[in-house]
Amino acid sequence: MINAKYGGSMRVWLNQLKTWKKRRSEIAREFVRGKLHNQMVVLNYYRRKYDKDLVKEIGELDRLRGEVLGLNDVKDIMGREAEGAKWYWEGVRKILPSSLHFKARLKRGAKDTFNIALNIGYGMLRSRVWGAVISAGLNPYVGFLHSLRSGRVSLVFDLMEEFRSPFVDKPLISKAREDAEKVKDVKEIYSLLSSSILEEEIYSQARKLAEAMVDGEYRPYLSR
Repeated sequence: MINAKYGGSMRVWLNQLKTWKKRRSEIAREFVRGKLHNQMVVLNYYRRKYDKDLVKEIGELDRLRGEVLGLNDVKDIMGREAEGAKWYWEGVRKILPSSLHFKARLKRGAKDTFNIALNIGYGMLRSRVWGAVISAGLNPYVGFLHSLRSGRVSLVFDLMEEFRSPFVDKPLISKAREDAEKVKDVKEIYSLLSSSILEEEIYSQARKLAEAMVDGEYRPYLSR
């Protein structure tokens, strides 16, 4: 719940708007750079652990991570993010047990077990990130990567990108590898992700983002 009197930090809000006008593509690049890096880390982890052939997928993510740094158009940046998602989820498909019948990432209308688990996990992550954005005094509706739309918490979706793969995808993949039946249990998912979604890291990153609005560069959360 958000207090009805919430007004954020006016200094941060004003600078957030100024940053959006002058440095939108710069901040958007960092969100995507962080996302691509963290996706690579997840695939690399499972490549080493299970000796999976993920060289192509990891190589493409690395290429896109390099390319995005030279882009100044947000549409082009989002295009690289979308291409990266294609390669990343192809890698995840190779890792998951075939019994889950995971073919591709589906946001809406998902009927397979793993996509449903992901949707639950991202919902949990969104609430944590939203809380962190509010706590840092940022305006949740003024995003840099995601376009502005009435009622859309674009900045929350922006910041979420950095945390999806390390805090939601990785633990769910591990649980599926351990016992595919367990990702069908909603209580199991909530229990697992309640501990894997690290709020301290999210709140710390939101504060760094707020600081970047006022003075300084923004650097994304990079998992290891």
